[in-house]
Amino acid sequence: MDVAIVTNAVVAAVSVITVGVSVFFALRQLRLSQSANHTLVAIELLTRDRMSDAFLDSQQFVLTELRVACPPGAPVSELPAEARRHVNRIALYYNGLGQMLAFRVVEPALLLGAGGVRAREAWAVLEPYVLAERAVRGDGYLSHFEHLVVLATEVSWPATARKLGLRRFGHYPAEVGLAPAATAVPAGPSVDGTTTSPAR
Repeated sequence: MDVAIVTNAVVAAVSVITVGVSVFFALRQLRLSQSANHTLVAIELLTRDRMSDAFLDSQQFVLTELRVACPPGAPVSELPAEARRHVNRIALYYNGLGQMLAFRVVEPALLLGAGGVRAREAWAVLEPYVLAERAVRGDGYLSHFEHLVVLATEVSWPATARKLGLRRFGHYPAEVGLAPAATAVPAGPSVDGTTTSPAR
């Protein structure tokens, strides 16, 4: 009688352990699948949208023409339609990247290495317009965009380059005018195609 009870207890315990292990690996597989999906979304945002003519036109306008065309104290919602369209395209793009950072759905180094430099440049121009809009809408407006820029400012490009394991040539032609790699801080082309310099 005691043997039968012990045997049943062992069988039940083994069954519970088997189910637990199966659930663990199923959840782990689900998390890996979700992570892969999030990474694909990030890559889609970082490549397709940013390489479109519309995005590049909006980026050019924001970085070089917006401050001349519109007074910096104006809220985004009060900008002329064409300017507002350009601003929204750039701001919402970087806000989306900031959301992925905030919810930790993708490796931060991927986003910061690919979009950090341009995000800082865009924020430097857009900040007064964003703050004016927050006075109307509230502090949550484009808060993820600001989150992205804060992290991009705190984490220097050399640190990101080291984390990504980016390689450099040992030397450059003298006529290029670049310092030898042995004495230079890591710098180089970012994923978005811009040439980045060491943070100062």
